[in-house]
Amino acid sequence: MELVKIKHDFAAVCKQAQNIQLINNFEAAFEAVVTVNQLRNILTDDVMKAVFMPLMNTKIGFLTDRSGKPSKNGQTYPVYSIAVVRDALIDAISFGLQPTGNQFNIIAERMYPTKEGYTMKLKQLGVKYITEIGIDKSTNANFAEIPCKISYEFQGEKNSFTILATVKKDSYSSHDQLRGKAERKAKKQLFEYITGCDLGDADEESSTVNGIAIDITEAEKNKTKLLFDEQKK
Repeated sequence: MELVKIKHDFAAVCKQAQNIQLINNFEAAFEAVVTVNQLRNILTDDVMKAVFMPLMNTKIGFLTDRSGKPSKNGQTYPVYSIAVVRDALIDAISFGLQPTGNQFNIIAERMYPTKEGYTMKLKQLGVKYITEIGIDKSTNANFAEIPCKISYEFQGEKNSFTILATVKKDSYSSHDQLRGKAERKAKKQLFEYITGCDLGDADEESSTVNGIAIDITEAEKNKTKLLFDEQKK
């Protein structure tokens, strides 16, 4: 296995993926297909075992919801297979993210950009922004409600919007962790507004309250649209 050549080829594909322009560009689909095919050829099982599987569940790499250790409820789930990690890695790189620096997580076998990931994407797009993260206003033991204001400038447009970020919490959640989740949601909303690209959200963002399934991501999305539209009038 010629790791030096593979490293060179991998770096070239990653750079190519970062240059894919998502906004108003139909050619991006063809560029993405080329990137995916190239990555599948590079990321063989041997390469995955030697380079990328060791990055799983590390702070310098990427985190998942499968640590291989007992969870809080006592259940143990095996770490993800090479096939699952490879697919998530291809999705992340095709999106312009890196396998280091916790730019994406794997949750329920799917890739989701993190706060650091959306920070990278907004930087790639050339968006200038300032976030103002408030404090939890909820008395709910399961969810925090944190107001977030984000002011931005992009391609001559200057505006700001506010969301009430609803994030899951438990007795172990610190204030900084909750603020970090809220900041991620604010950056995700900004990215989605600018690009029109919605990557969905992790399954952990949905929950059941009093026996009723509630998708807080969809609720927040509707709330965000109203707050944003009111400010543009």
